Amino acid sequence: MIVLAASKVVLMSSLSIIFYQDIKYRAVWWFLFPAFLVSAGYLYFLNSPVEIMLVNFGINLLVLSLILSISFLYARFKMKVLFFKEAFGIGDLFFFLGLTVAFPTLSFIVILVFCLIFSLILHLFLADNSQQTVPLAGYASFFLILVYLSSWFVFYIKLYNN
Repeated sequence: MIVLAASKVVLMSSLSIIFYQDIKYRAVWWFLFPAFLVSAGYLYFLNSPVEIMLVNFGINLLVLSLILSISFLYARFKMKVLFFKEAFGIGDLFFFLGLTVAFPTLSFIVILVFCLIFSLILHLFLADNSQQTVPLAGYASFFLILVYLSSWFVFYIKLYNN
């Protein structure tokens, strides 16, 4: 019980700090990503057999790799920019790697898609015209905070159904 509560506190704290730092500084302390990965992965581990969790992690990693590969090719050949320098941040990569451990495949895909849509809409409404970059990990962290809090306190959302 104490470990569960502690992991939820670590999860919410790391997501909140990622959100704040990415919005304010466009840089995030590196240790927040492993804290997010471990705490979110632990919550998933408590709700799923290890074998299923590992299979889902592999599938999630393949889905993320496919999306990043397509994004890399688009940035390289269509936009003609360096992918990790101008199109996608390393922090965003670490955040989405943490996300692959946090949920089963169906939940991962749904959360990833809505996370990206939420980030786009939030950025369109909140950003001024001078901002060239999107704090994707920050917006995604805020979205996950809302998802976790609503599943724990407001709605009974089954995040870990397999």
